[in-house]
Amino acid sequence: MEKDEDTYDVSMVLEYADEIFEYMHKLESDMSPDPHYMDHQTDIQWEYRTILVEWLVQVHARFQLLSETLFLTVNYVDRFLSKKKIDLSSLQLMGATAIFIAAKFEEVNCPSAQEIIYMIDHAYTVEELLKAERFFVGVLEFNMAYPGPMSFLRRSSKADDYDTSTRTLAKYFLEMSIMDERFVGAPASWVSAASHCLSRKILGKGGWTAAHVYYSDYTYNQLVPAMEIFLEMCRSPKETHNVIFEKFAERKFRRSSLIVAEALKCADIVL
Repeated sequence: MEKDEDTYDVSMVLEYADEIFEYMHKLESDMSPDPHYMDHQTDIQWEYRTILVEWLVQVHARFQLLSETLFLTVNYVDRFLSKKKIDLSSLQLMGATAIFIAAKFEEVNCPSAQEIIYMIDHAYTVEELLKAERFFVGVLEFNMAYPGPMSFLRRSSKADDYDTSTRTLAKYFLEMSIMDERFVGAPASWVSAASHCLSRKILGKGGWTAAHVYYSDYTYNQLVPAMEIFLEMCRSPKETHNVIFEKFAERKFRRSSLIVAEALKCADIVL
């Protein structure tokens, strides 16, 4: 159950929640990638990042990893590419290394080096993966913590009593965000709040209340730009986030992507 997750989430400890989230806001800024890093890359472009992230989503699903692991992986990828130029031939190894490290950070049972190598069709050896891991954490200066959007969603969900359908739909928008370059460098708290707000609107759960503003630190008007991007992407899901759309069309995700598609068919959603 969703509430049980929060029982063991230290960020939800009542006595320290405000201080913890103040620190998380600072950390999300410190651990943010350069949104213009692709300007400095010479062998890759944004479309190659899209292909890599699609593959990472599939690897993430194959190992049934936590949502936090996926967001941490993409943060690692973007931060690494903000600091280092990379050849196209090395891009998949870099992505595999990112999810290998992120799983160690977030999971109780994480994939082994051998399993990661299998997922890249043995294009590299275990030794090469471990060498890449050492180089990777060095480039990131061993700053591996990152307050991803799930923690912020968990906090803002207090305002509507952790409604499961709203949170599941919000997770669809959150995963959609990792596919679009316009969200690179955007604060996780902002993306999370926009996902939550748009989910409530689509599901007819009511407006963005004072409680939501309090727990998210964002007003409705501040969230409109992100929600506009989400709706734009949802109007052409096959072109913008097909792998995420197909994932969230599954029953275990309450067919969230299909709900959005149907809502857009019935009427244009006005923000």
